[in-house]
Amino acid sequence: MPAPSNEDQWLPRTLVVDNYDSYTYNLVQLLTKVLLQCKSQDIFTPKQSDLLVHSHIVVIRNDQYKWTTVRDRILPQIDNIVISPGPGSPDIPEDFGICGELLQYAKEKQQWPVLGVCLGHQGIGVMFGARIQRGSVPVHGQISKIEILEDDELFAGIPSGFNAVRYHSLVLEDVPPELKIIARAQGSVVCNSNGDEMPSREIMAVRLNDGPLWGVQFHPESVCSEHGLRIVKNFIDITSKRCVYIACNKDKEARLSMEVANMSVLVQDRLMWTQRNQTNSQQRFELLSRKVLFGDSIDSAKLGEQLFTLIHGKDSMPVWLDSSDGSGMSVLASALDTATIQYHRTQRQVTVQQYFQSEQIGSTCTYSAVLPAHDENGIAVSFWTWMQQIVDQTRAVDSTQSKQLPGFQCGWIGYFGYELKSECLAGYHQSGAKPDNASLPDAQMTFVDRCIVLQTGDEGAHAYVMALVKRSDIGSSEDNCCCWLDSLGFDSRSEARKWISDKVRAIEQADFTSSSTALQQNHNNRPAIKALQPTVQRSAYLQAIGQAQKLITAGESYEICLTNEFQARVDPMNASQAQAMYRRMRQHSPAPYGAFIWIGGQQSGVLSCSPERFLRIQRDADGHAVAEMKPIKGTCRRQPPPLEESAYAAWKADDDHRQQVLKESVKERAENLMIVDLVRHDLNAIAWGGQVDVPRLIAIESFRRVHQLVSTIRARVREHVGAVAAVAHCFPPGSMTGAPKPRSVQLIESLEVRERGVYSGVLGYISAAGGCSDWSVVIRTAVVDNERVRVGAGGALTFLSQPAAEWNEIETKVHSIAPAL
Repeated sequence: MPAPSNEDQWLPRTLVVDNYDSYTYNLVQLLTKVLLQCKSQDIFTPKQSDLLVHSHIVVIRNDQYKWTTVRDRILPQIDNIVISPGPGSPDIPEDFGICGELLQYAKEKQQWPVLGVCLGHQGIGVMFGARIQRGSVPVHGQISKIEILEDDELFAGIPSGFNAVRYHSLVLEDVPPELKIIARAQGSVVCNSNGDEMPSREIMAVRLNDGPLWGVQFHPESVCSEHGLRIVKNFIDITSKRCVYIACNKDKEARLSMEVANMSVLVQDRLMWTQRNQTNSQQRFELLSRKVLFGDSIDSAKLGEQLFTLIHGKDSMPVWLDSSDGSGMSVLASALDTATIQYHRTQRQVTVQQYFQSEQIGSTCTYSAVLPAHDENGIAVSFWTWMQQIVDQTRAVDSTQSKQLPGFQCGWIGYFGYELKSECLAGYHQSGAKPDNASLPDAQMTFVDRCIVLQTGDEGAHAYVMALVKRSDIGSSEDNCCCWLDSLGFDSRSEARKWISDKVRAIEQADFTSSSTALQQNHNNRPAIKALQPTVQRSAYLQAIGQAQKLITAGESYEICLTNEFQARVDPMNASQAQAMYRRMRQHSPAPYGAFIWIGGQQSGVLSCSPERFLRIQRDADGHAVAEMKPIKGTCRRQPPPLEESAYAAWKADDDHRQQVLKESVKERAENLMIVDLVRHDLNAIAWGGQVDVPRLIAIESFRRVHQLVSTIRARVREHVGAVAAVAHCFPPGSMTGAPKPRSVQLIESLEVRERGVYSGVLGYISAAGGCSDWSVVIRTAVVDNERVRVGAGGALTFLSQPAAEWNEIETKVHSIAPAL
């Protein structure tokens, strides 16, 4: 692409209509990059790039405003239009919203260049009388060669035969003479679960013969599509040549008015979270800490278990974030004598409990309220926004010491259950109540004002003993709903230092070199538990897979993550028995994002051996927040290594072969790619303009029981986006829904018979100091609910999925932890 000239190029004002897709903001990212290239300025601060975006791009959803509002208030300030991909069909009004009327108006006026992508492309064809039908085979996440049939402005400078990603079940046929077919697929696509291929010559791009309308069936915004940025740049150049404003010598720096800019979903979202942050932020605490060294000869995974047993072995309310494979950080804490927030969404009920230990577990409710639908300013209230306010009011002062400390520096630990999707997912509509089989709250967050953090570094295993102290210059909370915050933290430095010294002394006096483990000591401490049984039996689950694939073939989704639940009755457990169960799990299936959270008074808890990071936010060297997501899609079973040395070579050859088969599977790679593009879209909603990238794409990560395909996506996060807000924007995890996320979630509700609860949600922490947070996806997890143990498992379904293989996959996932139960 030619370098920008010294003089700024004209910048168009673009209307992007989102058809509730999960890739729309990736198109916005391409538009943003082109805008930045059109400016002669070499370096943009994040705020400058954001201002440029919001003054030149307005994003609306296809049913957000009436058509007359779009026509009369937005279009007079618009220079070109982009219509996004989306689920469904353009001849169904509920799927296409205002886009049909918009395209008809653009056709009549021929004033605005229009680029339709996938569903938008199909809508252009349908408007001119083309027939839309199911393709010979759905193509989702596969890469095809695109043959350019003749020269066209949209493909200027792009070679014929370039690679592009396709996500579609429907295609255009019988295109009328008013439209010119300018590109077709070439080569072949995989057409079934056996890996067979068939030729593919579907229409990939059309244009209006005598007007500025273009449609592309492929996805130029995908991370694996070539020349996507060039296609968007060409579209901008087309706009600059045709735009009536240029012909009339209008202002080169014309921007969207404040009124129109504020109609964009991106601006509305930013205003909501910015207002909340500005009114509630408070650095309430000071952090104290001491470091304890263990040396490099200690097994950090075993040390974590020994340290937990030493400090919390008799704790009836333990909170343990456990890097049980020794690869990361572990946090050892308790929910006793602090605040635990619990939320039940059906009643919109928030309670704050303070648990205490006497002869048995007791609790005091220090706050209870039903969340209103809107606040006094008319801004929508959800548990997410409420929780963000609480996090903003429970921060600790960042110091120079913070950069040397682990990511968790006291703060909040807990989970957000899957059903909280109803309060954050755009376009979601409750399809009907399902049996709520769990007594556990939909969300639970405990404030940890004292803890031990264990990690391994250059100096070997070491721990930080930490505590928060109330700042003397911070007064009591005047708001009645926040008075309970005054009870958090130590009242004085001397009290905090004494607690720290007591824990350091106990650690230094302990013997961590002993070969005996808590697991061996608690070997017989097992509750009676029956075998796990699926809630949905195999035959019914295979039927559900078939229904999901029919929906995919009809164009309703690209990928659907279907899950099942395995249950067993269990004798009521005390905290000691639950700890023993978790220790067996972590030994059987060590994972980087393990967790053990137990609610002693309710004989319930979460025991997790999750291998998947959902979202981490940490600060870079310049103090900017950087988000990282690591979705997993693609799994195969792994055999444990043999004990006999003579059998190792054969085992290694088999293990390498399994990895290779997994990595080369078109189906598995397509599943992963779909979620990578979805995650990019989620992060683009919270990132500074265009600053989302994929440093690691579809790579193998191996765990004791499975091999998996993992990708890494990173973004620089806007400063107004708090830790809870970041989770809410990306929730629920795309690896547990499929794509597009809103439609797939709705379809899942029609296919699954029960609520998922904690499973498929996220679990992790928000640090009080340092600006870090880290969340795992709640998979490979046992949820103990009084007299039941529940283990969820599922897999992503595409047209290429083989039902029997999908059932085997969920059994593999359950087996990764079930023997330990």
